[in-house]
Amino acid sequence: MMSLKGKTALITGAARGIGRSMAEGLAEIGANLVLVDIDAHALTAMGVQLKAKGGQVFTRAMDVADPASAEALKVEAESHFGGVDVLVNNAAIGPESISSRYLTDRAKFWEVSDELWLAMLRVNVFGPQLMSRTFVRPMIERSWGRIVNITTSLDTMYRPGIGSYGPCKAALEAASRIMAGDVDGTGVTANVLVPGGPVNTRQVPSENGLPADKLIQPEQMRAPLIWLCSDEADQINGLRLIARRWNPQLPLERRLAEASAPVAWPQLGAQSVFPSTQP
Repeated sequence: MMSLKGKTALITGAARGIGRSMAEGLAEIGANLVLVDIDAHALTAMGVQLKAKGGQVFTRAMDVADPASAEALKVEAESHFGGVDVLVNNAAIGPESISSRYLTDRAKFWEVSDELWLAMLRVNVFGPQLMSRTFVRPMIERSWGRIVNITTSLDTMYRPGIGSYGPCKAALEAASRIMAGDVDGTGVTANVLVPGGPVNTRQVPSENGLPADKLIQPEQMRAPLIWLCSDEADQINGLRLIARRWNPQLPLERRLAEASAPVAWPQLGAQSVFPSTQP
């Protein structure tokens, strides 16, 4: 059993769904938790439940794209636990905000309001950038840390009817590759974790006609996340893990071969040609 005893994990969008399940998984292996969500009521209830099980938990209802709130959270996390070792950027405005039937009644791109498009861009892309920028420097100073960004599958990035959700996840995928390059060699890693298909959360309302028991369950995100947070993954940087394919029973080399790939598809090769700087 891997342990995060003495480490602190910050999870955004932690009150429900994938975020909640990942928080429960990290609590089970001893991590201190800083849990963030915009829904104060659901977040408080989540914190109470984890504390009742013996977890060390601090909750803060906040907007992950607000710089003042992010800076205040950093101060509070340092006061409670001495800082943050693991950052999981999970908070997002999902496509269900467009329509509860977005998979069947696909809104055209011109039918999505400017306000919702920009809200997704702000929370789903700038939010992870802000949170990572706020918490990465102390990680680098300690020569250990994890940034895990929750993106999505390539075909979801260009799926019709989901407004800016797919493009925002594509932007976060690209940003994750830049993060991985920037932290390389510091002891901090930046990786991506995706479910590998639709998940049984409120982001996939029943009106879409997908049976809940056929969907990926949120609990499937726990094992690959826990592994990414372990010392065994110290040299894993710039990788995307697919939870649906992650089989803890397999030897590590085969597990990675079946459930991982580089972030942002560099295997497609360079698509642009830069002029030489040599005379």
